[in-house]
Amino acid sequence: MAMAIGLNNSFGMLKGLITWMAAATVFCTVAEAQDAPENRIWTSRDGRTLEGRLSDLGDGEVEVRLKTGKPVRVRLDLLSAPDQSYVNEWRDLGFGIKVARWPQELRPMLNFTARELERNPNGECVYATPNFRYICDAPLAASLIKEYALAFEGTYYAIKNLPLQLDPKPPGNGHFVVRLFRNHEDYLKAGGPEGSSGVYVVKTREILVPMDSLGVRTVGRRVAIDHRSYDAGTLIHEITHQVMHDWLNVLPVWFVEGIAEYMAAVPFEDARFDFRRMDEGLNQYLESAYQVQRKAKGTTPVDMIAPEDLMALTHQQWASALSSPGAASLNYRSALLLVYYLIHLDGKGDGSSIVAYLRQAWMKQGEMEHFVREYNEAVNRYNASLASYNDSVHRYNQELVEFRDSVESYNHKVRIFNGQLRRGVPEQDLIDVGDEPGMPPEPPMKPELPRILAERPDGGGVVDLSRAELEARRAIYRSRNPSQLWSDLEKAFAGQGLQLQPVQAEVLSPQGNRAIPLVPPTRETP
Repeated sequence: MAMAIGLNNSFGMLKGLITWMAAATVFCTVAEAQDAPENRIWTSRDGRTLEGRLSDLGDGEVEVRLKTGKPVRVRLDLLSAPDQSYVNEWRDLGFGIKVARWPQELRPMLNFTARELERNPNGECVYATPNFRYICDAPLAASLIKEYALAFEGTYYAIKNLPLQLDPKPPGNGHFVVRLFRNHEDYLKAGGPEGSSGVYVVKTREILVPMDSLGVRTVGRRVAIDHRSYDAGTLIHEITHQVMHDWLNVLPVWFVEGIAEYMAAVPFEDARFDFRRMDEGLNQYLESAYQVQRKAKGTTPVDMIAPEDLMALTHQQWASALSSPGAASLNYRSALLLVYYLIHLDGKGDGSSIVAYLRQAWMKQGEMEHFVREYNEAVNRYNASLASYNDSVHRYNQELVEFRDSVESYNHKVRIFNGQLRRGVPEQDLIDVGDEPGMPPEPPMKPELPRILAERPDGGGVVDLSRAELEARRAIYRSRNPSQLWSDLEKAFAGQGLQLQPVQAEVLSPQGNRAIPLVPPTRETP
């Protein structure tokens, strides 16, 4: 006798997964890892061998340079499993990454117009430039909006065209949103932090800016910009966060803030970022924002959180440090210096390690999210099949009861019939037994547990998205340990006239910082 199976719980799809598109890539120069691969014996799947070192990586193939110096191209899928693993190890370390040359300057076309779109019932005026929409609580001249737009459109253009391959995109409506406030109190009421001159609100994807921080002054009914009090640095920092929104859940806080500080340090004028003067810009920014002077005799070493500790800081720890000006300044300065080092001073100074890091973080998190989606879809399908199976078992039990009743009724008639025969009851008076019962009902087939669920017999657990970034971090370290990375960084900045001393930060384990739970599928219960 089969037993009914209870199915009481349901399993929902996980919420809030990050989706993004792969960045487009333009390759110009090849940058090798700091420690090039050594000669080794390569073996094909059919047993043939050759000796040489890995010299380049392509799509689905590798280049091996023989001891004679001759390059040989080999399809990756024709190599033995150990050789394929070896190649993938070097790929993860950034070997063969092709990086476009760092630009001398980046500036968008300035022939765009700033137009007023509407004035809504709340008295707000809405203006637009090619990639941004500006909502102001009072009318502004289009010429004033266009002057502000130089920073917004210029930053978006620069981030989009950096060799970091970030490929930022506006939201679905095609425009980033900026809210401008004539009154500073209104800015604070809208969520602007006390003492700030602008903030990016991740939840709404909007930048809030008090116009007094933009150098706006009002004379009668006339509004103008006082260029002497207008510093675009803070604005560029927040714009960088906004245009990199799709990366905020992919990358750790040190890079998110470090690249924003880096962009704020690039000399900027009339929408043009002048990377030729980046060293000068770093000097000026360190002095103005952090009171740090480079190449000055008798200056004391500058504190910097050691990269190992800096890269372990969580978003929560970073946010908690904002209440302490000294701790916050140390965090931002350390992030700026690390990003600057990885872009301009590490290895050949072409940014290959940071490009490899970004690519690996993007790809590995995508793989994890793909697994989560497949797992949840498998759970949903399995739960649906269990529900159908449960219904089938219920029907089977009903049919089995009906079959049992028909058998008992038939057997009862047979017993009466046999008794009548023994008593010699005339044939015409014998009970009508009727037809024999048919075959018993077939029991339903139990659904098979999908392989992806069977491989997690504990039923769920968590998928820690931080692990994707931790694995990608190998592209930064390459073959170096934390002490060697600090030593290389320290020497590089010493050559630039900046003496650093490491500061160890007390950090919590990043485990669970961005963990997604996998709830187990429903189990059948008798």
